[in-house]
Amino acid sequence: MINGKRLWNDRLYQEARKMRRYLRYMLNDHLLFILLIGIGLGAVAYRHWVQTLPPHFPYPIVAALVFSFMLTFGSLRTLFQEADIVFLLPAETKLGPYIQRAFLLSFLLQAYGLLLIWLAVAPLHQKFSDVSIWRLFLVLLVLKGWNLFISWKGNYFIESLTHRLSALSRFGLNAAFVYFLLADASFFFLLAICALMAGITFYVVQATKRKGWKWERIIEQEAKAVRAFYRIANLFTDVPQWKEEAKRRRWLDFLISMIPYQQKNTFLYLYVRTFLRSGGYFSLYVRLIAIGLLLLYIVPTEYGKIAASLFFLYITGFQLFALIDHHRTNLLIRLYPLPDDVRKQAVCRLLFFLLIVQNSVFSLFLFLLDAGVIWMVSWAAGAVFSYWLLFHYLKRRK
Repeated sequence: MINGKRLWNDRLYQEARKMRRYLRYMLNDHLLFILLIGIGLGAVAYRHWVQTLPPHFPYPIVAALVFSFMLTFGSLRTLFQEADIVFLLPAETKLGPYIQRAFLLSFLLQAYGLLLIWLAVAPLHQKFSDVSIWRLFLVLLVLKGWNLFISWKGNYFIESLTHRLSALSRFGLNAAFVYFLLADASFFFLLAICALMAGITFYVVQATKRKGWKWERIIEQEAKAVRAFYRIANLFTDVPQWKEEAKRRRWLDFLISMIPYQQKNTFLYLYVRTFLRSGGYFSLYVRLIAIGLLLLYIVPTEYGKIAASLFFLYITGFQLFALIDHHRTNLLIRLYPLPDDVRKQAVCRLLFFLLIVQNSVFSLFLFLLDAGVIWMVSWAAGAVFSYWLLFHYLKRRK
């Protein structure tokens, strides 16, 4: 007979061991030191930016949109595996204790993420709202619990339209509730939204009484969560469970055609294609540029902007240098009649080009901000730093 509590404890223990093994490499002392410096710099710049905001800043709207994303999106970490669809399906009705513990774990993990966003919004809240910040956090926790419950009940439905309508309606209700709360609207508005939430809850409970779980959807959600973790861990160490996913980006093929057709560019051609199509490297590169531009806008001082630019160049180079190990399991590459130094040189050339592009984007942004000649200083410092980082520090360290 299936013991849901014991099964959950075993699954959680195995998952914790697996994550602890990879987190040891991901959260190394070197990277933590750099991240702490970046977080501290960003916090100081952010507080200064908040003080410069005008009184008419639409804080309720901004907070409602930000918190609604965190409240709406997120699913239960069930820790189910592909084989469970066969072995646990007959015992579905006995897994109540298992799902209760999965719900509690998922709620705590997502509440922690919500706490971080709440702390980030706190300076804005203290300046633009009279609502108690602790009252706001309590409301957010209640809304997160409700969203998680409705999201789990969605696993009783197979229709994709049902899930999209559920996410859209929950996002709208979350945004409206947070907005009316922060805008100090009439209590009847909040009461009306609570009535709508109660109606949705009553409907899904009644509609799922005679339905069973859609195991394929539940297992796919869990697989997505696991792949997201492995995708990040794979940037720091070898992850045997990671299954590579290639994504064709035709609109970037012109970059590949610019590489001269020569033997010495064999590895350069290979790694350019890898960067554009595999492992999420391209999306990581774009995200780091976007976050860097946001920080450059917030940082008030000129020297702070230069430091922020160099910080993001370091993070980008450090993360993308994982390209050098991307094809480590491909035995055919060892048959290339080229020395290993050519491969390392190709990776460094590619990353140097990417860092120069990123550095140029940062400098152009500083120029548009009318930051004086600081944009030229930033570009020169970034170019020198990028060359040293790739061709001296990371290359020798690897």
